[in-house]
Amino acid sequence: MTKRKKDTSEYELPDIQKNALDNWITLNILPQKISNKNYTSYALKLLFEQTPDGFFITNKQFKEAMIRCDFSPVNKNKLNWDFRVSLRSPELK
Repeated sequence: MTKRKKDTSEYELPDIQKNALDNWITLNILPQKISNKNYTSYALKLLFEQTPDGFFITNKQFKEAMIRCDFSPVNKNKLNWDFRVSLRSPELK
C-alpha cells in the first residue's frame, strides 16, 4: 500500500513561513474600526517582503494570513482587499 501525499495547494506556505508571516502581522499591523484604503493587501504584502525576515508571497497568501490574524476584508470581491488597519501600526510609521 502506498502512502498518498497530503492534498495541499502548490501555493500553500510551509508552516514555518505561515508562522513567520502571522507573527509579522500580529506584531506590526494594528486594527482599527474604519477601513484604510491606502494599504491594500498588495501594499501590505510588499511591505512584508521588504522586511529583513520577509520572503516572497502571493497576494492570496497574504490575504489568507490576514484572515488567520482576525482581520476581515472590507470587500472580498476586489482583487486587492482593503483592511481596517491603523496608520499607527509599527510597520506603517
